[in-house]
Amino acid sequence: AQALGVPTARVHIAENATDKVPNQSASAASMSSDLYCTAALDACTQLNDRLKPVRENVAADATWETLISSAYVSRVNLSAQGFYAPSDIGFDWSTGCGAPFSYFTYGAACSEVEIDTLTGDFHILRADILMDLGKPLNPAIDVGQIEGAFVQGYGLFCLEELVWGDTEHKWVRPAGYLHTRGPGTY
Repeated sequence: AQALGVPTARVHIAENATDKVPNQSASAASMSSDLYCTAALDACTQLNDRLKPVRENVAADATWETLISSAYVSRVNLSAQGFYAPSDIGFDWSTGCGAPFSYFTYGAACSEVEIDTLTGDFHILRADILMDLGKPLNPAIDVGQIEGAFVQGYGLFCLEELVWGDTEHKWVRPAGYLHTRGPGTY
Protein backbone atom coordinates (compact mmCIF):
# COMPACT_ATOMS: atom_id res chain seq x y z
CA ALA A 1 0.00 0.00 0.00
CA GLN A 2 2.80 2.42 0.89
CA ALA A 3 4.79 1.62 -2.25
CA LEU A 4 1.81 2.18 -4.54
CA GLY A 5 0.37 5.07 -2.55
CA VAL A 6 -3.01 3.42 -2.06
CA PRO A 7 -5.12 2.74 1.03
CA THR A 8 -4.50 -0.65 2.66
CA ALA A 9 -8.12 -1.57 1.83
CA ARG A 10 -6.98 -1.74 -1.83
CA VAL A 11 -4.44 -4.47 -1.03
CA HIS A 12 -5.49 -8.10 -1.25
CA ILE A 13 -3.27 -10.85 0.09
CA ALA A 14 -3.92 -14.40 -1.10
CA GLU A 15 -2.76 -17.72 0.27
CA ASN A 16 0.68 -18.70 -0.95
CA ALA A 17 1.08 -21.81 -3.05
CA THR A 18 3.50 -23.15 -5.63
CA ASP A 19 1.18 -22.08 -8.47
CA LYS A 20 1.87 -18.49 -7.41
CA VAL A 21 5.48 -18.71 -6.22
CA PRO A 22 7.06 -21.87 -7.65
CA ASN A 23 10.33 -21.61 -5.74
CA GLN A 24 9.12 -20.48 -2.36
CA SER A 25 11.30 -20.98 0.70
CA ALA A 26 10.42 -22.31 4.09
CA SER A 27 9.39 -19.77 6.69
CA ALA A 28 11.85 -19.47 9.53
CA ALA A 29 13.35 -16.53 11.40
CA SER A 30 11.08 -14.16 9.45
CA MET A 31 12.88 -15.12 6.24
CA SER A 32 9.61 -15.43 4.33
CA SER A 33 8.64 -11.91 5.40
CA ASP A 34 11.93 -10.61 4.08
CA LEU A 35 11.74 -12.58 0.84
CA TYR A 36 8.10 -12.04 -0.03
CA CYS A 37 7.75 -8.45 1.15
CA THR A 38 10.88 -7.42 -0.72
CA ALA A 39 9.64 -9.30 -3.79
CA ALA A 40 6.28 -7.49 -3.48
CA LEU A 41 8.16 -4.18 -3.19
CA ASP A 42 10.08 -5.11 -6.36
CA ALA A 43 6.78 -5.76 -8.18
CA CYS A 44 5.38 -2.42 -6.92
CA THR A 45 8.51 -0.63 -8.15
CA GLN A 46 8.00 -2.17 -11.60
CA LEU A 47 4.35 -1.05 -11.61
CA ASN A 48 5.27 2.47 -10.47
CA ASP A 49 7.88 2.72 -13.25
CA ARG A 50 5.24 1.72 -15.81
CA LEU A 51 2.64 4.07 -14.32
CA LYS A 52 4.99 7.08 -14.20
CA PRO A 53 4.23 8.27 -17.78
CA VAL A 54 0.50 7.76 -17.15
CA ARG A 55 0.67 9.80 -13.92
CA GLU A 56 2.20 12.66 -15.91
CA ASN A 57 -0.87 12.74 -18.18
CA VAL A 58 -3.62 12.64 -15.54
CA ALA A 59 -4.58 15.24 -12.96
CA ALA A 60 -2.36 15.38 -9.89
CA ASP A 61 -5.35 14.55 -7.67
CA ALA A 62 -6.58 11.69 -9.89
CA THR A 63 -7.97 8.71 -8.05
CA TRP A 64 -6.37 5.28 -8.22
CA GLU A 65 -9.28 4.11 -10.37
CA THR A 66 -8.73 6.96 -12.85
CA LEU A 67 -5.00 6.28 -13.01
CA ILE A 68 -5.47 2.55 -13.58
CA SER A 69 -8.25 3.09 -16.14
CA SER A 70 -5.99 5.46 -18.06
CA ALA A 71 -3.12 2.97 -17.88
CA TYR A 72 -5.40 0.18 -19.09
CA VAL A 73 -6.61 2.23 -22.07
CA SER A 74 -2.96 3.08 -22.84
CA ARG A 75 -2.15 -0.66 -22.81
CA VAL A 76 0.25 -0.43 -19.90
CA ASN A 77 1.11 -3.82 -18.41
CA LEU A 78 -0.61 -3.78 -15.01
CA SER A 79 0.90 -7.05 -13.86
CA ALA A 80 4.31 -7.54 -12.28
CA GLN A 81 6.27 -10.34 -10.70
CA GLY A 82 8.80 -9.41 -8.06
CA PHE A 83 11.70 -11.52 -6.88
CA TYR A 84 14.24 -11.20 -4.11
CA ALA A 85 17.15 -13.38 -3.08
CA PRO A 86 19.40 -12.14 -0.27
CA SER A 87 23.02 -12.18 -1.30
CA ASP A 88 24.60 -11.70 2.11
CA ILE A 89 23.59 -14.95 3.84
CA GLY A 90 25.06 -18.41 3.98
CA PHE A 91 26.32 -20.79 6.60
CA ASP A 92 28.72 -23.74 6.45
CA TRP A 93 27.55 -26.21 9.09
CA SER A 94 30.74 -28.25 8.86
CA THR A 95 32.96 -25.31 9.82
CA GLY A 96 30.45 -23.34 11.86
CA CYS A 97 31.23 -20.21 9.85
CA GLY A 98 29.05 -17.78 7.98
CA ALA A 99 26.07 -15.51 8.39
CA PRO A 100 22.78 -17.48 8.39
CA PHE A 101 20.65 -14.33 8.63
CA SER A 102 20.77 -10.83 7.20
CA TYR A 103 20.28 -9.20 10.60
CA PHE A 104 19.43 -9.87 14.20
CA THR A 105 16.91 -8.27 16.51
CA TYR A 106 17.59 -7.47 20.12
CA GLY A 107 15.36 -7.42 23.12
CA ALA A 108 15.12 -7.66 26.86
CA ALA A 109 12.42 -8.89 29.19
CA CYS A 110 11.81 -8.62 32.89
CA SER A 111 9.08 -10.41 34.79
CA GLU A 112 7.78 -9.82 38.28
CA VAL A 113 6.67 -13.12 39.79
CA GLU A 114 5.15 -14.27 43.04
CA ILE A 115 6.36 -17.63 44.36
CA ASP A 116 4.85 -19.66 47.16
CA THR A 117 7.95 -21.11 48.78
CA LEU A 118 5.97 -23.87 50.48
CA THR A 119 4.16 -25.27 47.43
CA GLY A 120 6.27 -24.03 44.54
CA ASP A 121 3.24 -22.43 42.93
CA PHE A 122 4.00 -19.23 41.11
CA HIS A 123 2.21 -16.46 39.25
CA ILE A 124 3.52 -13.90 36.83
CA LEU A 125 2.38 -10.53 38.14
CA ARG A 126 3.71 -8.57 35.17
CA ALA A 127 6.13 -8.89 32.30
CA ASP A 128 7.82 -6.05 30.45
CA ILE A 129 9.36 -6.79 27.07
CA LEU A 130 11.37 -4.38 24.97
CA MET A 131 12.40 -5.22 21.40
CA ASP A 132 14.37 -3.27 18.81
CA LEU A 133 12.79 -4.26 15.51
CA GLY A 134 13.70 -1.35 13.27
CA LYS A 135 10.87 -0.45 10.87
CA PRO A 136 8.23 -3.18 11.22
CA LEU A 137 6.29 -4.50 8.24
CA ASN A 138 3.21 -4.78 10.44
CA PRO A 139 3.50 -3.74 14.10
CA ALA A 140 0.47 -5.82 15.11
CA ILE A 141 2.11 -8.99 13.78
CA ASP A 142 5.35 -8.15 15.57
CA VAL A 143 3.52 -7.68 18.89
CA GLY A 144 1.84 -11.06 18.38
CA GLN A 145 5.16 -12.73 17.61
CA ILE A 146 6.83 -11.20 20.67
CA GLU A 147 3.96 -12.13 22.99
CA GLY A 148 3.86 -15.62 21.49
CA ALA A 149 7.60 -16.06 21.98
CA PHE A 150 7.30 -14.99 25.62
CA VAL A 151 4.46 -17.42 26.28
CA GLN A 152 6.31 -20.19 24.45
CA GLY A 153 9.42 -19.61 26.58
CA TYR A 154 7.30 -19.42 29.72
CA GLY A 155 5.69 -22.74 28.84
CA LEU A 156 8.96 -24.39 27.96
CA PHE A 157 10.86 -23.42 31.11
CA CYS A 158 8.10 -23.18 33.72
CA LEU A 159 5.20 -25.44 32.78
CA GLU A 160 6.35 -28.28 30.54
CA GLU A 161 7.96 -31.46 31.71
CA LEU A 162 11.11 -31.95 29.70
CA VAL A 163 11.76 -35.67 29.20
CA TRP A 164 15.39 -36.44 28.37
CA GLY A 165 17.02 -39.77 27.68
CA ASP A 166 18.58 -40.55 31.06
CA THR A 167 18.53 -43.18 33.83
CA GLU A 168 14.93 -42.29 34.72
CA HIS A 169 13.74 -42.44 31.10
CA LYS A 170 15.68 -45.37 29.62
CA TRP A 171 13.08 -45.76 26.85
CA VAL A 172 14.27 -42.44 25.36
CA ARG A 173 17.25 -43.16 23.16
CA PRO A 174 19.95 -42.07 22.71
CA ALA A 175 20.95 -40.81 26.14
CA GLY A 176 20.76 -37.03 26.30
CA TYR A 177 18.05 -36.89 23.62
CA LEU A 178 15.09 -34.57 24.31
CA HIS A 179 11.90 -36.54 23.75
CA THR A 180 9.41 -33.73 24.43
CA ARG A 181 10.47 -31.46 21.59
CA GLY A 182 7.09 -30.79 19.99
CA PRO A 183 3.33 -31.12 20.39
CA GLY A 184 3.34 -34.67 19.00
CA THR A 185 5.31 -36.02 21.96
CA TYR A 186 3.07 -34.88 24.83
